[in-house]
Amino acid sequence: MRYQERIYIQNANSAVRNRDIQNVNMSSDICSFDYPLFSLSGASKIDCTGNTGTTYVVSTATTIPLVFEFTANTNSFSANSASFKYEIYKYDTTFDAFVLPPIYKSDVLDYSGFSATSSTTQLIPISGLSMDGEYLVKGYFNYVVCTEFMNKLGKTVDTLAYRTGTKYGLYDGNEDYFFRAIRIAETPIFQPTSSNTVPPKGLNQIVILPEADISTIIVPTSVIGTIVLTLNGLVLAQNLDYTFSGSIITLSSVTVSDDIITIISATDGPSNSLQGDNIFVTSRVVSGTSGNQGGNRTYFNTTTGKYEIYTEVTPFIGYDVIVMLNGATLANGVDYYQSVSNPKRIILEGDILIGDVITMIYYAQTSVVNGLITNSPIIAWNVSLAPQLVNGEFSLEVSTGSTFSSFYFSGASPYVIGQVGYSNTFTASGSVGTTLYYRVKNSKNFVTMCGDIVNSTVYSETIPLVIQTNAINTY
Repeated sequence: MRYQERIYIQNANSAVRNRDIQNVNMSSDICSFDYPLFSLSGASKIDCTGNTGTTYVVSTATTIPLVFEFTANTNSFSANSASFKYEIYKYDTTFDAFVLPPIYKSDVLDYSGFSATSSTTQLIPISGLSMDGEYLVKGYFNYVVCTEFMNKLGKTVDTLAYRTGTKYGLYDGNEDYFFRAIRIAETPIFQPTSSNTVPPKGLNQIVILPEADISTIIVPTSVIGTIVLTLNGLVLAQNLDYTFSGSIITLSSVTVSDDIITIISATDGPSNSLQGDNIFVTSRVVSGTSGNQGGNRTYFNTTTGKYEIYTEVTPFIGYDVIVMLNGATLANGVDYYQSVSNPKRIILEGDILIGDVITMIYYAQTSVVNGLITNSPIIAWNVSLAPQLVNGEFSLEVSTGSTFSSFYFSGASPYVIGQVGYSNTFTASGSVGTTLYYRVKNSKNFVTMCGDIVNSTVYSETIPLVIQTNAINTY
């Protein structure tokens, strides 16, 4: 940038008109400020002919790193007592331009702070970017004017006052950079609804003194979901010691004289249904560092030295998970406890051995789980961060198999700006014992200024459903 001293009248009549011919000094002091040139790692130039640019698909990161590397004219920093700063502007699709005001302003960066390497790493907080979007980075300098008189007076120039652009409102391809930041599609979390519930009756226990040599028991009251079945004080494992379909319990062996059977069920609580999981340990427990259990239901955490077990679906936060090992009920808070970072993780104080049978009883986060007693279940879910653009949709997928190779039902719910909660429903049919599975897919599709599409897709957990009454087929 060039700066020139003002030209002043040089005689005593400089303030008086029509007095005499003014004697003017026609020379002035001119100097130039050579901008320090920089490249920017972590960003790129806008090029819609094939280069898609720098894109950040953010999951857990809290900042975006930008590295300013000053490559030429760095002597201008010291020669002109110059400092550097930058601002970030978001692209507005309404105007097809980067717009004011900036969404982020840096602090003033003195060259003395990075003169050793002529580079500085800046961490841009994601919380201030209002993602998703495309962002322009413009750099500015503040320096002391290099002419003799203005230098003595300490006159400074801030190049921010000359902010210009040749494309997209503010973009100058010779000096500026840009990047995209898109938050990864968020995993939907299921929520309870009023569907698939029965009138509240609280926790219910039935005591049965069966005749000898029988293997079939009819549950005399209406329940949904899992039951807890005990034989002479020991908890039996469903699908191993017995099966439960509709209202009929079928034991794996016949009763004997003096047996006492109890049936515990719940029709009250956060989801009006108990969920029961069984884990049959048939091989050596997989081990690894914390959080790398994958799809394993049993795991030895080498980071903490603890055995862990995992529920099939997410438990309702705030309610206990009851754990039974080989029929004996363990003490919550003594023999095991629930993880604070992953509600599906149960941490054991003891070991897991081959041959163990582990049962977990708990309320599920969703009310539509396990026993299905309505033909129109409402599936509800939410995300913690509301969409900022209509650039995606949720799809409720229902299948007869857990691999979802084909769909029994699929229905879409488009994003709504500012909305975190969504729901959908489907019509269920089939006989008692029919098993269905459902999940929600979150598909996010961000369209860039160049017309490219950045895709991000995640799935919720998979929830099993077992039709528990033929009454859902009523007409």
